[in-house]
Amino acid sequence: MNTIRISDHDRQDIVAKTVRVLRSGGLIVYPTETCYGVGADATNPEAVAKLLRYKQRPEGKAISIAVCDQNMAEAYVDINETARNIYRTLLPGPVTVISDSRVSGVVKGILAEDGSLGVRIPDFPLMIEIIRAFGKPVTATSANRSGKKTPYSIGDIVAHQTQKKLDLIDLVLDAGELPHNPPSTVVDTRMNDERVLRDGGVGFTRLSGKSNKTNKAYKTYTTNAEVGTQKLGENLMKKYLPQLSSSCVMFALQGDLGAGKTQFTKGIARALGITETISSPTFVLVKEYEIKISNGEFLISNQIPNSKLYHIDTWRMQSADELESLGFSGMLKKGNVVVIEWVEKVADIVKKVMNQKDVIIVHVTIEQEGSKRSIRF
Repeated sequence: MNTIRISDHDRQDIVAKTVRVLRSGGLIVYPTETCYGVGADATNPEAVAKLLRYKQRPEGKAISIAVCDQNMAEAYVDINETARNIYRTLLPGPVTVISDSRVSGVVKGILAEDGSLGVRIPDFPLMIEIIRAFGKPVTATSANRSGKKTPYSIGDIVAHQTQKKLDLIDLVLDAGELPHNPPSTVVDTRMNDERVLRDGGVGFTRLSGKSNKTNKAYKTYTTNAEVGTQKLGENLMKKYLPQLSSSCVMFALQGDLGAGKTQFTKGIARALGITETISSPTFVLVKEYEIKISNGEFLISNQIPNSKLYHIDTWRMQSADELESLGFSGMLKKGNVVVIEWVEKVADIVKKVMNQKDVIIVHVTIEQEGSKRSIRF
């Protein structure tokens, strides 16, 4: 096995070498946000046959694919509205979305017997770069032997795999010991509804209904622990990034003490490129952070100078008028993001700006349910 320690090599060099191996039909071991996976060109029959020998897995036993974005996924699977919502809000992340495969696309040997195909967008920037440069999906299956220890390190793979199998690997991307996160949540969306087949790092359920005032459908997700709450906040913010060029985006948060409102805000901040520690502004009422983010084509700080994230906690406010005294109206400028915790305390003021064309309001309700959180937006 040729091994590259990611920390010791130039990123562009890693991408170029990995793409060459994939194009030649080779196998790679690569890191993700869950564990180490083994990858091959999912459109190359010889590469897939080599992968199946490594995994000792017969055809018909489904193997998911990893893509760089929804556009690539749509070339290989039919994405309905339910799946599209998951792509928008939870990906990249530890979620595998099952859809019907397209007639021409990946090698038949990795499809399930019913023709379905699971799709991942790993929350690991290096792998996104590699897949985008490669231009095609790679297989997304763990690098361990079936039933053996989840591989969080290259040592885990070597210790539980035969030398004959290890000799099939052409390139190893070693990122060291990975966080011991659970596997991806697997969700079947083919009936235009979510059916959880495996509850992993992000579990969720869907509820469709009507809000009496907005007459719009809502979604409810259940997240496990703080990391899931932060990830949902991050992915939801990413969905609205393009809107910041013409609008202010406001998150109106409701939830009991300790439900996870600040954790959700941490995810929003991460999506905006903010590296400062996000803490509850309970005693200062409002905290502001400079937005600095570039996701390729969209650069907020260049298009809209001095864009800010305003994090407001109304818990200690005696009246809604205190929000105005903080300069609330001046915060509602295009390019800014405003997060209000305990929004119910200032509902009358928020209602006044609901019809402003340049303000987008996202209502979020967070409820603590034992070790899980139910989040509706």
